[in-house]
Amino acid sequence: MGKYLWLLDNGHGGMINGQYQTQGKRSPVLEDGRQLFEGVFNRNIVQKIIKLCKKEDIDTYSIVDTEIDVPLRQRVDVANDLFRSHHQSDGKKCIYVSVHANAFTPNNELEFNSAKGWEIYTSRGETKSDAIATILFEEMQKEFPDAKYRVDYSDGDPDKEAGFFVLRKTVMPAILTENFFMTNLDEVKLLLSTKGENRIAQAHFAAMQRVEKAGIY
Repeated sequence: MGKYLWLLDNGHGGMINGQYQTQGKRSPVLEDGRQLFEGVFNRNIVQKIIKLCKKEDIDTYSIVDTEIDVPLRQRVDVANDLFRSHHQSDGKKCIYVSVHANAFTPNNELEFNSAKGWEIYTSRGETKSDAIATILFEEMQKEFPDAKYRVDYSDGDPDKEAGFFVLRKTVMPAILTENFFMTNLDEVKLLLSTKGENRIAQAHFAAMQRVEKAGIY
């Protein structure tokens, strides 16, 4: 079994009876009629990561196992309860990974495809999350060498820092990935493809394997 329990959080809601459960959080409708719903995409990526991890005996837990848009507080409470439970029982450490796709609301049509790229977030300050984020950044670069990466090297590493609730309130290392822009025509086509989903999931999985081997904390 793996060193860690990976708590995987697919952001936003899914589909219930054909109804998307989160307001907004979707791409424009493409010319061929397709549309990306972020919560559906997030769930697909998390399930693919879990499937890859099972083959390698890496322990995972899906924070949201429903199509309902579970509140952030509830997601964090589940994660923190698991952390404390394992700390008291078997000592297994937890790592929180929140999976998303990015979006940009343009002021006009000329700005529609202006935002693109991949980015990763940790909470503010120097934390154990930084090393995990750097490893995932490196694995994404291997998988998508020609992609744009939205980084912040002001503190010596590529992750961006933010006060997102799931990063700020979890009591374990936590990262949040923004897997390209669903409002960019080229990138949303990647996100809507099975191959694109598989490659994004594979990069996350490869990073998890490296963290497991290295024993980050």
